[in-house]
Amino acid sequence: MNEEMTKARKQNMKIYSIYRAIAVDLVFYYAVEFLFLTQVKHISGADIVLATGFYAVFMIVFQIPASILVDRMGTRRCTILANIFNSVFVILIMCCENLGTLILAQFISAICFSLKDISDTTLIRYSIPETKKKGDIYSKLEGKGRRSYFLLNACTSFCAGFLYVINPYIPMVASLCITIVATIISLGFRDIEEEKSKMETKEKPTIKNYMQELLQGMKFIIKSQRLRSLFLYAGVTWGIFCLMGTYRNSLLVEIGTPEQVITMITAYVGIFSSMGAKKQVQFHNHFRNRSLSMILRMMTASILVIGIVGAIHISSEVTILAVIICCPFLHISKGMSEVLTPRYLGNFAKEGILTQIYAVNAISRNILRAMISFLGSYLLRITDTANSFIVIGILLLITSIGLISYMKTRLGLKPEEYDENEVFGH
Repeated sequence: MNEEMTKARKQNMKIYSIYRAIAVDLVFYYAVEFLFLTQVKHISGADIVLATGFYAVFMIVFQIPASILVDRMGTRRCTILANIFNSVFVILIMCCENLGTLILAQFISAICFSLKDISDTTLIRYSIPETKKKGDIYSKLEGKGRRSYFLLNACTSFCAGFLYVINPYIPMVASLCITIVATIISLGFRDIEEEKSKMETKEKPTIKNYMQELLQGMKFIIKSQRLRSLFLYAGVTWGIFCLMGTYRNSLLVEIGTPEQVITMITAYVGIFSSMGAKKQVQFHNHFRNRSLSMILRMMTASILVIGIVGAIHISSEVTILAVIICCPFLHISKGMSEVLTPRYLGNFAKEGILTQIYAVNAISRNILRAMISFLGSYLLRITDTANSFIVIGILLLITSIGLISYMKTRLGLKPEEYDENEVFGH
């Protein structure tokens, strides 16, 4: 039986980076999302941001049901199911005619990623053998997958602009095809939980008992100052990263940038996300407990510069240049943050409680993302995108000062410097 589990672990680790390269998120889609929805479907930029706010709310609602489903069905089955829902989402976007349909599509996407955010990460965490270097192995596998995804996303974004000019639906169909391929690859995973259960005679708890256990685990997690710091950081940065993608394209559209140039810029900045994912280990080793603080500083400076240059509006060329110079720093930050955050969350945590940790993280991320999205939508309704950049930048600056101060004494300590209640497990 140990041999069977070893084979299952090796199989999962072998294909995980390949799978993540095309399944972290949609490719082709985001380069033309804003253009497709505004030009083809005639939905306003403010409504697009509003719909992402509803997406975040749906993600909050689905977290506990998703956690139960992952533990009951297994990570492999939920990963497959999540990718099927991703395909349905793309089909709904292609059929979208109004804000209501867009919100329905976001509902389906929320089901997809509420499952995927827990099942994908938990699956690979279960697959890596218990070792002192488990965190490093996870970082390498996840980092390789995300790096490849960002490079693929950059290449497909470059192509998407030209395909969009030929026919706006071509990049959407291409995105759908990739989600289908991701589903097929996910069929190759082995469910480590099943292999473990074969060696155990323990009977599965009822839904009621499981709910009580899950909620107790979440209460225990929330008491951790270290995890609270990470939850706050992850929520703020994820909400900003999601908002800035829409704001960037909105600003470029407002100054009359051609569609091909917009998607070329999307491809260009996507390369820097790949660089961030690749260099996150070196970045962590260099800055240690200041890693997340440095990311916050880079984000804040980039957003404020873009907003100020856009508001001054010397010329369209200067504004585009500001985007080209500053957005790479945002995307390097994104690439590093999206690997380092789950790594830090999994530190000192045993397998039994990983699902709860990732579920609480997803809930907190989406609460903050919803707040940021609704604020971002409101700003676009009352002012232009450049001024919205400035407002968000100032708010992020204030928030970052508080976050950096809060995280300073709670993250990046040596294992023996943490209290016993920071080490989680059953």
